[in-house]
Amino acid sequence: MNFLYRIIIISFLASAASAGEPPVAFHTPSRDSIFVLERFDSYIKDVGKFPKNWEGRTGWRQSKTEKSEDLYYSIQIEDEDCFLRAETIGKATNVGRDARVNLRVYNLLRWRWRVHTLPEGANEQEENKNDSGAAVRLVFKGGWPVPKTLKYVWSTTLPKGTETASPSSDRTQVVVLQSGIDHLGEWVWQEVNAYEDYRRLFGGEPRLVEALAVITDSDNTLSPVKADYDDFQFLIASPDTTASSETEEEETEQ
Repeated sequence: MNFLYRIIIISFLASAASAGEPPVAFHTPSRDSIFVLERFDSYIKDVGKFPKNWEGRTGWRQSKTEKSEDLYYSIQIEDEDCFLRAETIGKATNVGRDARVNLRVYNLLRWRWRVHTLPEGANEQEENKNDSGAAVRLVFKGGWPVPKTLKYVWSTTLPKGTETASPSSDRTQVVVLQSGIDHLGEWVWQEVNAYEDYRRLFGGEPRLVEALAVITDSDNTLSPVKADYDDFQFLIASPDTTASSETEEEETEQ
């Protein structure tokens, strides 16, 4: 393959990814193995507005809010693709929508996000600095006084791969997927095995995912923060063929 041809192929793949397609390295199962939760495509007439089938919640009780100053999330459009944008200084509102997903069936969660501005000095392990440039939360059905939550974050300071309980409640387990400024301003695709993450961090089998939520906040650091979200989907993981392959090899040797 000559150099010019390589450049053309790389450019094509990059443009495809920027148009909302996952990286070619990602395994994409058949359509009946994918549950597309939200791509924001249906909001083409609502650019600049808060999405209608989402809701906002604030405070430690996570009370529902409809105040315009709390709902600092809006539909935006770029290259004919709609997405959700969060932009604020000093606010903290979780926004989410019903999911009703069984992780024992749809093990994987995939989405893309883009952080423009991180909360200055934020640290998800410290209560007085607990802000995130971007976070995706899976909220599980049941639980008192608060439900169990898996929270995947783009952190200002914590290293990628950090796993920690939230400083406000050990019923929220935090996983750092991105950290710092390396990919600021770029769309980054993420895929996690949420089922295995739940089993590792909480133990036992997960209840139904009641809601998917996102939060971009800076109520502790009081600094500007801005991020985008798009293309939330749950996928059935491909079968692990390692065990069967090893069994076949053992049978062949015998």
